[in-house]
Amino acid sequence: MEQFRVYGLIVGLSVTIMVVCDSLVYKTLDIHGLKITASGIVFSLCYLLSTVSTEVYGYKLGGRTVWILVACQTFFVLIINAFALLQPDNNEISKQYYLLFNEFWRVMVGTWISVPASYFCNGFVVSRMKVFFAGRLFFVRYVIASMLAQAVLLMTAYPISLSSRYSGQELVNIIATTWSYKVLVSIILLPVGYYLVGVVKRIEKTDYFDWSVSYNPLTVFKDDDEAVKRNHYAMEEAHESRANI
Repeated sequence: MEQFRVYGLIVGLSVTIMVVCDSLVYKTLDIHGLKITASGIVFSLCYLLSTVSTEVYGYKLGGRTVWILVACQTFFVLIINAFALLQPDNNEISKQYYLLFNEFWRVMVGTWISVPASYFCNGFVVSRMKVFFAGRLFFVRYVIASMLAQAVLLMTAYPISLSSRYSGQELVNIIATTWSYKVLVSIILLPVGYYLVGVVKRIEKTDYFDWSVSYNPLTVFKDDDEAVKRNHYAMEEAHESRANI
């Protein structure tokens, strides 16, 4: 298994952004009658990192990040929910804490469904389109993957985590508005994605193509067949070295 210098940082940032989004899940902003969750404003950064991870390291390492996110998010939500339920009448702050987080477990349940579904959707689309387009048209792959994955996330997570706090009509408003916003932000973040992908590829000397890999989410911790050379960056370097001899 190769040792990567930036992969751990990407995983850490992804977990941090996810936990921040969990903390903001009940906060909504009203923009001219359109409701959008505060978590929706931040969450596009997570998909940006997911796309960068899959683009550079391939589907399997990107998939490992997904299960790490689920584990860390579950631990975070359980701790917050447990302490919200302990001695809720202890003082005024405890009462407010209980009112806000007594149903926080819904976020955890939503996570178990929405995070794997949306992230593996994102990783699959990025991976397959990278192979199909031979590494070209990053902007097309990035936008299409984001549009599909964001839709999967919102339609699975929000009905579970927000249904007890908003009416059906409000929920539809929130989902539609948040999806539109996230797609717009993804497009705005595209230059950042281009830059990060280029920087990370140069640092890691890795440009992974998922030739003949399994897309089973349950097998992402198994190493690939090393007989298949998938690091395009390394192959290009070897070709240039031979050309200079």
